[in-house]
This record gives sequence, structure tokens and C-alpha cells, in this order.
Amino acid sequence: MDKGQEGTLYAFGSNGNGQLGIASDDDTSTPQPAQFSTNFNTTINNSFSSSLDNNSVKDSKTRPHVHAVTPFYDFAAGGNHTALITHGNRQLFMTGSNKDGETLLREPSQVFKLAEISERLQPQQQQQQHQLNKDQGQDQENSSANSAGGVQWRSVACGWAFTIGLTEPYPAPDCRDTIAISCDSNNNNNNQTVYAWGSGSFGELGLGPGRSKTGGQAIAITTGLLNTSPTSTTRYNTRYEFIKVRAGLRHVLLLAKETRISDEQGIAGEATARTVLMGWGSNRQGQLGVLTRSDGDLTIPLTEKELRAKFMEPTRIMISITARRDSMADTALGTENDHCKDSEILDMACGQNHSLVLFSNGAVYSSGLDKYGQLGPRATTSVENTKNEKGDMEKSKKVDFRIGFEQVAGLPFVDSISCGWNHNAAMDTRPLVGDPTAMTIIYLWGRNDHGQLGGGLHCRAVAIGLNGGMEDVPAGIVQVRISPVRRKGGCGEEEDSKSKEGLEFEQLVSYSCGSEHTLAMTRSGNCYAWGWNEHGNCGGGVDSSGNKELQDVPTPRIVQFPTQLNSSSGGHSGWVTGGYGSSWVWT
Repeated sequence: MDKGQEGTLYAFGSNGNGQLGIASDDDTSTPQPAQFSTNFNTTINNSFSSSLDNNSVKDSKTRPHVHAVTPFYDFAAGGNHTALITHGNRQLFMTGSNKDGETLLREPSQVFKLAEISERLQPQQQQQQHQLNKDQGQDQENSSANSAGGVQWRSVACGWAFTIGLTEPYPAPDCRDTIAISCDSNNNNNNQTVYAWGSGSFGELGLGPGRSKTGGQAIAITTGLLNTSPTSTTRYNTRYEFIKVRAGLRHVLLLAKETRISDEQGIAGEATARTVLMGWGSNRQGQLGVLTRSDGDLTIPLTEKELRAKFMEPTRIMISITARRDSMADTALGTENDHCKDSEILDMACGQNHSLVLFSNGAVYSSGLDKYGQLGPRATTSVENTKNEKGDMEKSKKVDFRIGFEQVAGLPFVDSISCGWNHNAAMDTRPLVGDPTAMTIIYLWGRNDHGQLGGGLHCRAVAIGLNGGMEDVPAGIVQVRISPVRRKGGCGEEEDSKSKEGLEFEQLVSYSCGSEHTLAMTRSGNCYAWGWNEHGNCGGGVDSSGNKELQDVPTPRIVQFPTQLNSSSGGHSGWVTGGYGSSWVWT
């Protein structure tokens, strides 16, 4: 969609609870326009067009794809519900099941509706929000965000039956990169709030022991590291600015900027800032990695039994990033400056029982279930050769999970990541800036029983230092590129999928992992899907291999839309995202 053109949000796939927002609860393999309870299409297009010139849209701290322009400030799909945050006034819209209060709506919905945050806050939270609105000079009756209770949202994450929402800071959004030293000294979270609503018995609400339901309310998380009460161990000279939140099936990751201000004899001194990761929920397979409990300045290590438990409140996650990158040779765009030692956490993604963390030097770290290779190759191995009493070599039993983040070996520089249930994707989006002919490649690894990896070509072996030596280790990662396809008529039918001796490919501008499928959008406006297709989440039709409508799609297949789509070649603004057997496309 070029700047000035109207775009449309299409949805297809699993829809038994109206989570697609298409005004029905029927599964569909034909993309249908999403419906909104207000004149939203005009609102979102105006907001999106104005955001094209807004630097915050390409802010690497808040955007999932560094150089890709997205139609929504944030978007999240849960088990049976969906949430999105608009640009502009940062409003939260939701649709789908409300059985456990996961949508903050009065009842289940089959269209996107504005979340009723002002009616769903706990009584004490309502008073605090009203006071905050008053402090910001907002008139509750005349505020443009009145229907949302004056709340502006920064990030949202959906799990199986719960939602975590993160508000914008006050007096933000104009001072995201500054530390509000002058704000209320009793608020260590920069006047931001992390809300939880829905249900979960694995600690995914983060509300502390004994709280597994919110009763249809949005409850502020004030436990663990987010506890700012005078009796908490959080020091007053520590400030958190919350950047984004992501959720898996039963676990949550929260990225924050932590600023520590030296305090000598009660006088505030120099401030130092760094990105930190918090987590809560299930860590049975190590999907949260290694967490630490702190008592003042003391760090208390946890045993493996303690780590493989439920973390009921936000807890610090420890990641030891190596100074050297054990990966494939970087692309021509890379420089040594990209690989600086002082790397910050750029993004994170959650699978069903594993997690990825992306650093600013292009390195990806993984932790959690590894039964299907979803953690990717690494420089160390959990399978060790030992000698028995007879001196024969024996191989110890392979462990199918890992508690602790380690670097994924075999990847080039990437600046965006995505997780499915048991597979992953990553891409370097830097070629999207300034060169419409530059190559973009999706790197995928993990489970492939439904063709989630798209039949891609394997990356070459990589020389990695093992115990000080050098050895070729298979990358275990495949790369997918899309050959150009010409469409005829208005049905998106394939006419010619041959590339020129395999050397010509379409530039990919957006991609996403669904639960067990993968989506990609090209600069020309074509949308492709592959993998599990039981609910039609890869679209309908029959490809050259004879795959019928709801059969698995082992290689990228163009998605057929009911009408001719506008080309997105002007502003590379096409966008895709996947959910639990569901797919969304903005074009």
C-alpha cells in the first residue's frame, strides 16, 4: 500500500470463537476483511499514513521488524482471542472468546471492539487512572481517548487464555529515551503499568501465588520486580521503562530499560541504563531460561528443580552474551561495529515452550524445549561421549530441553525474529531501506512435520570454536527465498513461477510464524503461506503439486484473495502475522 492509499486487514484460518474478527465464527480458507465496531478502517488508514513519517514507527526498541512499516503499533494473537494497538492515540481493540475475561469486553465478539479498560479496572486502579488522567490535563468527557479510559497502550501479548497489556509512560510518549527523574519518587516504573487479565494456572498472570483468574478485570501487576511498595527490595534509585511484552502458551517475557542512579549520602549521581529481561509463568521446559532471586544486592541461585517450576511473579532472567559471534559470515552490509560487545536486547519471541532473544549485534539466543530442534544449532552440545567400565564409548541420553539462553549458531546477522509453536524464523531487514532490488532471505529452523520450514535450502556448515578448537557443524537452518510470480485477473492465480536460472527472487518485506505455519509478504504485494493448513490458515486452492485446499502446504504457495490487491511496491508496507492456526494480512 503506497502512502495515501487505503489498506485492508484480511484474516483467514481458525475462527471457532470469532478470533479473526470477520463477523462470523466459521473457519475460512479465503481471506476475509476484518470488521470493526467503529468506522475503524478510516481511522486506521489515517493513523497509518501519518505514522509513515513518524520515527517511532521504526524505533528499534518498540517495533518487531526494525525497518518494516507496520499498520498497527502492536498486534497479538492468543488461543481464541486477538488484540491490536493502533498508531496515534494507542487504543486497544480486541475480538474473540471472553470465557475467561481475556478480551476486556462485555461478551464474546466476532468483530474488533475497543477494550473497555475504564470499566474493567479494579476500584483502586480506577482511582489511580483517574488521577493520572487529571494530572495529564485530560477531560474525561471530552478526551479523544475517553472510550478507552484515557489509557494509551504501548504493547500487548496474548497467551492461551490471558492477555498482558503495557501502557505508555507518563509524561511519554515524547520522552521515551529519557529517564523521568523528576516524576513521583514512589513510582519506580516511570508511571507505566503492566496489566493482566484472563486466566492461567501456571503463573502467566504474574499476580503472585493463588491468583489464577482476574474475574473480567484488568489487574495491575505489582509483584516481584514490579513491586514498588516501600517494603519491596526494589531500590528507589532504580527506574524501569517497559518497552514491550510477549507471551507463549503459558509464559511471558517483558523487556525493560533499567536505569540505576548512584546514590552517595542521599545525593543522586550518575545514571547508567541497560536493557533487561523479566519473565513469569511456566518454566517446565526452560522457556524462561535461568531466573534469579535477589535479596538486596545478593543474588540467590536456584536449583534445577526450582527453575523447572511456575514463576508466579516477574523475575529477572539472566543471559550471558558472548563478545564473539559464532555465526556465518555476515552480509556485505555488516561491519565490525555491528558486533560490539555492549549489545542490548532488541527483541524477543515466545513459542509454545521455548523462547528467542535478539541482541543488537544480530545474535539470537534460545532456551526451552528442544525436542524438534527449535533451539537451533549451538557451539556446545548436551550429548557427551563417556567411557564405561570396559572402556567403550557411550553416548549419554539426549536432553530435549535446555534451561538457559545460548546463542543460535549458523545464523548471519538478523534484526528480526518470530516464533511458532515449535519452529522459528529470522531475517535481516536492512536491505529494505533504499534498495528495492536487494535480497532478503528468511532463515527458518525447528519442527517441520507439516512443512513449516517451507522446503528451504540448508545453510552451509559453519566453523565454530568447540572447546578451543575448530570444527564444521551443520547449521541445521534453512533459507527460503520467493521466486517471482505473475498474477492474472483478480484471483491471484499463478501464471509463471519460474525464476531466471534461480537467480531472481522477490524481495520479502514481512514474514511471521503462525503456530505451525509460516507467512511472507513480497514487495510486489503477493502473500505466501506454507505449513499446517487444517483450518485454511495457508489459504485455499490447489498448487502445482496437487495439494488440496486443507492439506499441508510443504512449500511457499501464493494466497488467493477474493479481489485484486494493490501493489505494495511503493512503500513496502505489506504486512503479515500468524496466530494459533490463523493468519492476518494487511495490504
